[in-house]
Amino acid sequence: MNVVSAAVQVGMLGLFLPVMLYLQSVLGFGALEAGLVMAPAMVVSAVLSPVAGRLADRVGGKYVLMGGLALFAAGLAWLAAVVDVGRAWYEFQPPLLVAGFGIGCVFGPMVTVAMYGVEPRMAGAASGVLNTVRQIGTIVGSAAVGAVLQNRLAASLREEAAARAASLPPGVRGGFLAGFDDAAGGGLDVGAGRGGAPVRVPPGTPPDVAEHLRRVAASTFEHGFVHAMLPTLALPIAVIALGAAACVLVRRRPAGAPHAAPAAAPTDVGTPS
Repeated sequence: MNVVSAAVQVGMLGLFLPVMLYLQSVLGFGALEAGLVMAPAMVVSAVLSPVAGRLADRVGGKYVLMGGLALFAAGLAWLAAVVDVGRAWYEFQPPLLVAGFGIGCVFGPMVTVAMYGVEPRMAGAASGVLNTVRQIGTIVGSAAVGAVLQNRLAASLREEAAARAASLPPGVRGGFLAGFDDAAGGGLDVGAGRGGAPVRVPPGTPPDVAEHLRRVAASTFEHGFVHAMLPTLALPIAVIALGAAACVLVRRRPAGAPHAAPAAAPTDVGTPS
């Protein structure tokens, strides 16, 4: 369950970090609008979580967990297929709802399964370890997802800029390519609106050429970001699949074992999960 816990946190970061940046940087949504796009999936997760926890108490959490993780990964894969330039907000709702349904099937059963065979006197320590691993998963996940996104975005921006530079007048091509090379090699202004890599318009450039240069720069960034998202989302999908595979090692609760051992009888609580 520690493996599952860490995998879920990596998956959550893999969902929220690139998607929120995409909604704001590529589609031009404000922070509130981007949050509202994600909200229905989180509402589904919150409503379903206690139901999944009770179901895990009755039938065992192993298969509930595996199903939830599979849905989470499927939702992310579907989302990766939907992501593109110029999408409408409602096009993301089906994959996000599938991912939210999967998340709702994970958190309650995960804790239940983890605590199956823990002696009451060790329950606090076990819970603390589980939560610590979750925090470690959050830290590692944010670093890993951010690093993959930055690396892939740098590469895709160079490719997109080289492909689109041919449509520009010869006098501005060099500055256009250099601007994206510099942006890819340093910090990228993502999350602040369209055009995360600003392109400087040379003084004296005719207005129509300057406007065309800005449009090409915006298109370069948008398509580059979309192409960078696909390998970025592949990382959390793979980690979630690893978490689902770890559930195979979960032992079934012994027949007749109580859901929570009484405080007066700290022994004979079954074998560990």
